Order: sequence, then structure tokens, then C-alpha cells
Amino acid sequence: MNLTLVKKAFSCLVLLGLLAASSGNLNAQDSLRRIEATRISEKIKIDGVLDEPTWQPTEAFSGRFYQLAPDNGAEASYDSKIYFGYDNKSLYIGAILYDPDPLTIPQELGDRDDIEINVDAFAVSFDPVKKGQNGFIYIVTAAGVQGDAVMTSRGFDENWDAVWNSEVKISEEGWVLEMEIPYSAIRFPNKEDQVWGINFYRISKRLNEETSWNFINREVQGELNQSGELHGLKDIKPPLRLSFLPYISAGLEHESATNGFSRNLAGGMDMKLGLSESFTLDMSLVPDFSQVQSDNVVLNLSPFEVRFDERRPFFTEGMNLFNKGRIFYSRRIGQQRGSVEEEDMAESEKITVFPFTTQLINATKLSGRSGKGTGIGLLNSVTANTYIEITDTVSNEKRTVLAEPTSNYNVFVVDQNLNNNSYVGFINTNVVRVGDFRDANVTLADFRFRDKSNTYSLSGNGGVSNVFLHEEGEKYNSQGFKGRLSFSKVSGKFQFGTTAEFMDDKWDINDLGFMRRNNQVEYSARVGYNIFKPFGIFNSFSSNIRFNYEQLYRPNTYVLAEFGGNINAQFKNFWRTGIGFNYRPFDNYDYFEPREEGYFWKTKGNFNLFIFLGTDDRKKFNVGGHAGMWHRPQDGALAFFGGLGPSYRVSNRFSVNYDLNFNNIIDGKGYVTTLYDENDELQDIIFGHRDQSTLTNTIWLKYTFTNKMGINFRLRHYWSWVEHPQFYDLQSDGNLADSNYNGLDENGLPMHNTTFNAFNIDMVYSWQVAPGSFFTAVWKNQIYSSSDVAVKSFAENLEQTFSSDGTNILTLKLVYFIDIAYFRRNN
Repeated sequence: MNLTLVKKAFSCLVLLGLLAASSGNLNAQDSLRRIEATRISEKIKIDGVLDEPTWQPTEAFSGRFYQLAPDNGAEASYDSKIYFGYDNKSLYIGAILYDPDPLTIPQELGDRDDIEINVDAFAVSFDPVKKGQNGFIYIVTAAGVQGDAVMTSRGFDENWDAVWNSEVKISEEGWVLEMEIPYSAIRFPNKEDQVWGINFYRISKRLNEETSWNFINREVQGELNQSGELHGLKDIKPPLRLSFLPYISAGLEHESATNGFSRNLAGGMDMKLGLSESFTLDMSLVPDFSQVQSDNVVLNLSPFEVRFDERRPFFTEGMNLFNKGRIFYSRRIGQQRGSVEEEDMAESEKITVFPFTTQLINATKLSGRSGKGTGIGLLNSVTANTYIEITDTVSNEKRTVLAEPTSNYNVFVVDQNLNNNSYVGFINTNVVRVGDFRDANVTLADFRFRDKSNTYSLSGNGGVSNVFLHEEGEKYNSQGFKGRLSFSKVSGKFQFGTTAEFMDDKWDINDLGFMRRNNQVEYSARVGYNIFKPFGIFNSFSSNIRFNYEQLYRPNTYVLAEFGGNINAQFKNFWRTGIGFNYRPFDNYDYFEPREEGYFWKTKGNFNLFIFLGTDDRKKFNVGGHAGMWHRPQDGALAFFGGLGPSYRVSNRFSVNYDLNFNNIIDGKGYVTTLYDENDELQDIIFGHRDQSTLTNTIWLKYTFTNKMGINFRLRHYWSWVEHPQFYDLQSDGNLADSNYNGLDENGLPMHNTTFNAFNIDMVYSWQVAPGSFFTAVWKNQIYSSSDVAVKSFAENLEQTFSSDGTNILTLKLVYFIDIAYFRRNN
């Protein structure tokens, strides 16, 4: 490979970035907007009608917001009027959102936190410590649906839910809203005179216009750091925050394989306790996750684990602190790791019960951030013993093997906000398993420093992992290290970044984190250009080009070099499009696909191209689609991929969404199996000529009765078949040679062809029976089937899938929110 060309390419990208840096900083907003809060004494009825006399002296703003999009910085098209009051218990916000045609205001109903639909919306954000890095946002749509989230410098955590009150009304002038946000729904410092960061947002969907009260320049990194100021809050005290969420659930499960039914009745409780004005203790006793949405299971032929999203409420809400450093993956808690080796089983024995999860006994979480910007997070969880059941097919006797012992999981985080949207942090994860099982401890420190103009950023991290293993009564430690350093320009039309990162071959976070691979060194550089104001036929435009170079950490040897780039744009008719490419011009060395240490697979260069297009999502019918191809000219390997996602809004209550995705690999190659001789010595690593086709169909039906009641239906069918018409031996030089291996079993049937199906239905009825309290009914239908035959006919495959054994589960659950503050307010 020509390393000189690689070095020149890397240098060019860095030079382009430095030239972009010299283009100058953006013009800052000339003045910061501020409002004064008015203390009120009369009780306000939250009904969407601003008829109380108390509102009149509390007017905080009247005029126009600034556009975020489509014309960043221009005045909003419509006027808005904001009222802001407070008392000893809550903040009160009233707003008149003027609209010249109130009857056409979009009012599509949706789920809580769902504003990516055809609906107008209003929001307020607070930064109580005024550091520009952490805050809260509360959203109300014109259909009366609430949303809320924790805001950080990295984005939004929409899984956080607070309990507050709001109502909206359509009027002759536009639409009107009232919000009551109790202090129990906010975290703020305990001091006499408060100055908070604040901003208001408005979405006028008919215009596709997003606006903010205080100007947010999209060329500047971050939103909270561009907030206005809230003054006038005096003598307010953080309340006692103590709430309980008891639940009761009943379930019925039917297994078609045995035609058997099982019943389940469970109860438990979550508790939230405010230890101070800043920190909250969450506890979950006997958690119930029976209603969690099914995972998108796939056929995995790669050497790496598939990552699934976390959907359990306790591990999704308020987890932004614990995600620092990206070494914590909450799905590990409750995941079963153990197995049984064939040599430990008699010939007549087989596994009859193999649990993939473990029972969670309890979970505790403490998190928050002090008035000085110090964030602290502590999470602890305990899981019970989990057993594999083995049955002797001759005697019918059963025995159990301990697969996963009682385990204790801990995460500890400390994060300190600094000036200029900077921070330093520390995170530790620890897993202790009872007995002679694997234990682990990982520690990582990270930082980010930015200049006063929030233009340049220097960030990085460094960590050490320790895995404690037991072999033949002895305990030893495998210790690994990793590090990362990045310098970037994060604001302005021109942006760039350069990064260097390494992980040694012992770095291992997978006991309580997620890592597909270690033993790598990576250098990357990127340059981008963005336009956020309309020009020509475009509303906005962004582009970037990047370069990536990888090598092994040990031994220090080249792996790959890659160039890539993409362009994304939104047209003035609000259609969206984008194109991109990736190109590997030199040989690639894959040290992971062979599944054996010391071996690698060598391939020539390859490239891929892709494009996407989306129509205006305000329309009743809209569609998005993407398509692309990948090609390796050396051996003719070719792949086509794409997808189509039409949506139809039948009414403000009912919508239908469909998603079709396909991936077709022709003349590909990949690992098949490893052969050993009679002495258990490696004989051959077998690769196969691989043809594979994958098709995924997903349908969503959503009907919303009111802003507190709705039903969602989701059906997903995943189908993938693989065929290996030819086999190869992997050579010591990384090349493939024709093999004598035929891939047939003792009966002359192919062993490595596969058809895999995953068919899931998740139907959820949800009813908010009281603030923070929900009744839910969930039906789940699951069919997972696989065969050793590549079934290429969709109709034949579908017929076989429906004839396979499956599981039907129905669960009913009532969760009731009990807030001690409610009783204190009414006494």
C-alpha cells in the first residue's frame, strides 16, 4: 500500500480544516433577551383560558421569536405573547400564539414526547444553574399532548418524564395554552435570588417554521448556552420530592409448541426521593419489564455482537449522566452469559430450558447535579441465580446447571461543568459475581475544553479495564488500556475535526459495557461546510469529507484506509435529499472475520454509493426512501440495499406507517467454520462464497382517542436466507484458495445454508388514568424460526413461518403515581 498517499491525504484534510478555521467567527447576537417573573397570589385554573386577573400584570413578552428554520435568524411569521408567573409551589406560563387562520392549525394527536408529527407546539426550557450545559424542557402541542426531556450539551433525553399540568384551546386569534410546572418537576439551587437560563420555542407546522424567543444561531454549537435570562424568582424553595409508583400486573402466556398456558400475577413499586434540591434517589423493587417492546432480532453472520436498544423504563429515564464515556450498556444488567459445554453433557442429554435473561431483584439509582455544576451518578442492581435445565432423553431425569450466579452491578459517575461549555468527568463500572465467576472493573476519565467563543474544542479520554478470571482455582487479572484525543472546530459554516484513538488488545468493557472490537489504533480527519439560511432552491445545505486510517495496536500493522463524504440538503418545498460515498482504495486486512488469533483475511479495495430522498412530511401522504450499492471489483462481490417508508395520515387521530428494507449480497464471501484434527489442532479456516438476501417489513398503525389514551400496533417481519455454493481455505497470507470442503453433513445435506425469520407483533393500549398514572394492555406475538435450507420464495417462506411454533403474551398493568407534595399542597 502507498502510505505516502495516505499521509498526504490526511495532511490535506487537516490543512483544509485550518483554512476553515481562519474564516472567522460568527457574529454573535447583539443583545440577550430577558424576562421578569411575577409573583402571584391568586390561584390559576389550568384550563387554557387566560381569564384570571392575575395574568394581566405578568406579561413577560409580546412580539416575534427568531427562526431556527428554515431561515435561521429571521423574524418569525406570527406574533406570540408570553405570561410568566410563580408562587411558592409552581411556575405558571400562559401563552397566546397568534395565527391568522386558527381553523387550519395542525392538531395531530400522538404519544407523549412525540412532536415529529403534523402538529403545532410550544415549549419552554430552563437552565436553573445557568451553565449552558444541563436543563429541562417542557412541551405542549396544539392537540394538548405533553412532552418533556432533560437537555444536555450532547442532546435530549426524552425518556425523562415529569408530572406537570397543561391545557390548550383554539381561539379566534390562534391557540392559547396554560402550563403549571411544580417545583418538584425541576431541579434548582436553594438560594434567595435566582437567575436562570430560559428559552421559549414555537413550531408552526403549517409553515414548517421552528422559532425560539432568544436567538439560537445554528452555526454555534449547543442550544442551552444560547438561552435568554429569567430574573425575579425570589424566595422559592426546592420542595420535598417524594413519590411512589406502585404497580400490579397480570399476564397470560400461550406456547403453541406445547399448547400450554402460563399465568403470572406480579406487583412491585418504584420510588423517587429527592435527597436535596439537586439529587434524586430512584429505587425499583421487583421490576416488571413484561411490556417492553420486542427487540429487532436479526441473522448475525459477523464476528461481532448485535447491539439492541434499551427499552426498560428504569434504565432509560434520566440516564444521561451514566452515558458519559460510553462504557456503560445497561442491557448487560439482566443478560445471561453462561452456557454448557458439550463435553459436560452425556450423549443422551439435551438442553430443555436455556434462559437468555436473569431475574432482576432490585435496582437503585442516585443522580443529579449541584448548583455549582457537579454531577454525581450512582447505579446499583442485583440479579438472581439463573439456571440451565438439562434433560436425559432416556431416563427423562432433569438436572440444572448454574449459568449466571447472583451478580452485583455498579456504576459511579462524577462530572464537573466548567466555563465555556467545558467539563471533566470520571466514570467507573464494576461487576461482582458470587463464586468463582468472572468479575470486572473499568475506569475512564474524560474531558472537553472549549474557548470562550464556543468555536474550538479539545476533548479526550483515557481508561483502564480489569477483568478478573478464575481458572483451576486461581484468580488472575487481564488489564487493558484505551485513550482518545480530538481537536475540532465546532461552530461556523466551516467545521473540522481530527481524532486519534487507541484500544490495546486487553481493553474489555463488555461485562457492563458494549464493545465490538479492541486492539486497534485509528486516526481520522473531517472537514464540513454548512449553510443554515435559504439560498437558491435550498433551505439548508451541509457537506463533509472525511478520512479514516486504522491499524492494529498489537502487532503494529496496517488494517485499512478509507475516504468518504456526503451532501445533505433541504429544498424550499421541504423535500430532503442526500448522497454519499465511501471508498477504500488500498488492500484491507480483516483480523476479526477469521475468528482465530493470528489470522487475517486480505481483500482488495471496494466502494459504496448511496442516496436518499424524502418528501414534505406536512402532507397527508409522504414518503422517504434510500438506495445504494457496494462493490469489490477484485472478485465481483456486489451488494444492493435500499428502503421505502411511506406514511399516510388518515386523520388527526389515525395514521399508518410502513417501512420496507432490503439487502441483497451477490458473490460475497465470509467465514463459515473452523476445522480441527483429532488432536484438537487447527486444521483449516473455511470461508464460503456467500449469496444472501434480507427483507424486512414493518407496519405501524396508530389510533389516538384523546391526548391521554391511544392504541399502537406494530408488526415486524424479518426474513433472511443465506446460501454457500462454494468453499475456500483461508491461507496464511490472508488470501483464499479453493477448498476440498463440501459443507455437507453425513446425509449429504448442506450444513451452512440458512433461512431465519423473526415475526413480532406488539400492540399496546395506553390510558393515562391520572397525572403520572397509566393503565396499559399489551399483546405480544412472537415467532422465531430457522432452517438449514435457503428458502428463496417469499410466499413459501411466509407459509413456513406461520406454521412454526410461537408465543402469545397478554399483560395488563396498572401503575399509579403517588406524590407526597400533592398531600402537602392540600393540607
